[in-house]
Amino acid sequence: MTGVRVAIVRDNEDPDNLGRVKLEYPWRDADDESYWARIATEMSGGDYGTYFLPEVEDEVLVSFENGDIHKPIVIGSLYSGNRKPPENNSDGNNDVRTITTRSGHKIEFDDNDSEGAVTIETNAGHMLKLDDASGGETVTIEDKSGNSIEMDAVGNSIAIEAQQEISLEAPTIDLSADGEVSISSKGKVDVSGDGQASVSSKGQLSLESNGLMGIDATGPLTIQGAIIQLN
Repeated sequence: MTGVRVAIVRDNEDPDNLGRVKLEYPWRDADDESYWARIATEMSGGDYGTYFLPEVEDEVLVSFENGDIHKPIVIGSLYSGNRKPPENNSDGNNDVRTITTRSGHKIEFDDNDSEGAVTIETNAGHMLKLDDASGGETVTIEDKSGNSIEMDAVGNSIAIEAQQEISLEAPTIDLSADGEVSISSKGKVDVSGDGQASVSSKGQLSLESNGLMGIDATGPLTIQGAIIQLN
């Protein structure tokens, strides 16, 4: 059989796990099911390659090895009026390329000259975006609740935001900066440890409170300085 034909996928559960599908040919009797059809992919080999198996009811384009109808090969998939693509080119710029799964997981490539981006998004709304927007290049990880990490390549900054709590846990945590370190809170600030705690400075060290300040020790308390002033 020469040329290519349109077919409908009726089964994609290959008993031999070879990534094949069974087809219905609209130009033959409805109960005339095809032999298992191999899928032509961008790359294939032993345990590597691309794996995009057509869904049941998908419309595909099929060819036949050496014209033999018993050896069908699916060479592509087709959109139709009933099964439309996930995106469109309504603006005529043809900037967007996507891979969208049945449940709505998506990888999107945006080739806009000034606002290009690569976005990976789950059906639930979790998102990773690599944004090349002119003047605002960022890498953003965000979950469906709005918790996010944003790396700003222009401002050379990283912003971490959580709706409730940020927790760091490790055997050793080291925070250092070449400039200032600022810790502020609209509520209580609590610094505690099970072992020894120390606060030191090579320059001036100031402890200041607008309210009551208490210093309490269950053991000896030592205050030492060249000059000690108590008012």
